[in-house]
Amino acid sequence: MGTLFREGSPTSAIVLLGGMSGGMNEERAELLAQNGYTVFSLAYFGAKSLPATLNQVPLEYFEKAFQFLRSETDQIGLWGGSRGAELSLLLGTQFSDQISAIAAHVPSSAVYGALDDYSKPAWTYRNKPIFPNAPFTYEEIASGKNVESAIASTPFFINGMQDKEAFAKSSIPVEKIKCPLLLISAGDDQMWPSALFANQIIDRLKEHRSQVHYTHLHYPKAGHAPAKGTVGLHPVMNRWFVYGGSEEENAFAAKDWWEQTLNFFKERL
Repeated sequence: MGTLFREGSPTSAIVLLGGMSGGMNEERAELLAQNGYTVFSLAYFGAKSLPATLNQVPLEYFEKAFQFLRSETDQIGLWGGSRGAELSLLLGTQFSDQISAIAAHVPSSAVYGALDDYSKPAWTYRNKPIFPNAPFTYEEIASGKNVESAIASTPFFINGMQDKEAFAKSSIPVEKIKCPLLLISAGDDQMWPSALFANQIIDRLKEHRSQVHYTHLHYPKAGHAPAKGTVGLHPVMNRWFVYGGSEEENAFAAKDWWEQTLNFFKERL
C-alpha cells in the first residue's frame, strides 16, 4: 500500500520507507517529488489493509513495487529511516541489480526482530527469515509509560552485541550492494547506536573490498529522529522513548540531512 507522487515527467524514482512507527510519510514524499522525482511513499505495516505492526514482512512485497516502478524508469533509489534504513540495506543486498542509490538514515548494520514478538523475524523472503534476529536485551523495556520513564534503548542493542557470534550471523551483507550509499548517523541516538552501526557497515564494506561509493554523514550531537524532537510516544508500541539530541542540534540536523540527501540523489540518480 502506498501513495505515488509525481510532478512533470521525472526520469527517476525514489521509494520512501518509514521506520518503526509504520504508515507513510506523504508530506516528505510530496516535498521530494517537487525536486523532480517520482516518489512512492510505501507503507509496509501500520496502515489500512496491512499488519498493525512490523512482523514477518515479505521482501517480495517490495519486489512488486520495484517491478511497478520499472515500467516507468530504470533508476530507482531507496530512502529509509531507522527500521526503514535497515530494510533499505536489506533490499539493496537482495535486489542489487534493481537499485541505483540508497540513502539510509540512522541505519542498523544487522537484522532485528519483530516489534510485537521478538522471537519472530521482521523480514522474510520465500517464507523464511532473511537472517537470524540480532541479539537484544529486554531488562528494562517494561518502563516508558510516561515521559518521565521514557526508554533510552541504545544500551539494549549494545549489550546484545556482546554475543559476537550471534550478532555476526545477523549482520547485513552490505558487500552485495552495487549502488552508491549515503549513511547518516546521530551521535546522541538513544533509540539505537546508529553511529556505531554506520561504522560497522563501512568496516564490512572495506573488509570485503566493496567498490561502491559511500558517504557517511555523522551528526555528533543529534538524536535518532531530529524532526520529532528529543522524546516521543511510539504510536505502535504505545511507550515513550528517548530519541536524544537537543532542540538546537536536532533542528540543524533535520534541515541539513534533508539537503544532503537531496544532493545525494541529484548526483546519483
